[in-house]
Amino acid sequence: MTLKLGILASGSGTNAQAMIDAAESGRLDADIRIIIANRPNAAVLDRAQKHGIPSLCLDHTAFPDRESFDKRMTEHLLAAGVDTVALAGYMRLVTPVFLNTFPDRVLNIHPAILPAFPGTHGARDAWNYGVKFSGCTVHLVNPVMDGGPIIVQAILPVRQNEDDAQLLERIHVFEHRIYVQALQWLAEDRLSLDGRRMLLAPSPRPLAPQPDTALVWPPLEQGF
Repeated sequence: MTLKLGILASGSGTNAQAMIDAAESGRLDADIRIIIANRPNAAVLDRAQKHGIPSLCLDHTAFPDRESFDKRMTEHLLAAGVDTVALAGYMRLVTPVFLNTFPDRVLNIHPAILPAFPGTHGARDAWNYGVKFSGCTVHLVNPVMDGGPIIVQAILPVRQNEDDAQLLERIHVFEHRIYVQALQWLAEDRLSLDGRRMLLAPSPRPLAPQPDTALVWPPLEQGF
């Protein structure tokens, strides 16, 4: 089933770009209907324009509260025909007003191995704590910050000679892969919930080789 995808972002939009590239190449079965930014001059809007994708900026500071902002945003998403929403570097919590409009169809990427180090600076917090492994997580969004059921994670060792910015740069490489893979699994209707556990139905598609520098689970498939 082709996803009718809406993307929300606050900044440069590198994860949004990965989705755009995958959709254009046929690796991701998605029709990106609209890209919305909540910050004026967010670079993700330039990416949308470059690829001819409808976009707009909704400045959250112009609204009296989160609920009224989310209500307006859902109106734009529904008007664009969106049935699935990807938060791609979107630096705001969404409210039940938003989640009830797209039940179990809102995804997020987080730069840490959840449930450890939720919040705005997951990679930095993990590095400051002194972990030996970090990575990224794609999960469904629920009312708890970074608390929704986990779809896929990539785990990579933290190098002794790198700072938190260098760690985050390596994490981004895997974010762009696992987020697109998770969306494709959703498009293929292969994901199902058993309590909090996210189950993945098998596919005849061959598995991709596990990268030498990380562990991805469930494994990526060919093309991801």
